[in-house]
Amino acid sequence: MRIDLNAIPQAPDPDQSAKSGGPGASASSGSASLGGADTAKLSQDAGKVEELASQVNQLPEIRQDKVAALQQAIKEGTYSVTAGQSADALMSAIEIRSAA
Repeated sequence: MRIDLNAIPQAPDPDQSAKSGGPGASASSGSASLGGADTAKLSQDAGKVEELASQVNQLPEIRQDKVAALQQAIKEGTYSVTAGQSADALMSAIEIRSAA
């Protein structure tokens, strides 16, 4: 949720406080009137976020073109991974599991 810091709550009406017993009537009456002035606005970006989430959800979970290319490289013996790449992948997997 986005909070609009530019929104200024309305000040209590001076005539209203005079009707309720003057400025020194009670401290709680002033705070109660400010509580009603709180507002929340939804970000205009919420629609964009929903649109992007919808696009991501439409993508396949498994990219068959990548899988097919990797299978072909493995069959041909042209797929190679360095020890550093393997170590990085293992560390990433460990970090993801420990975060969950």
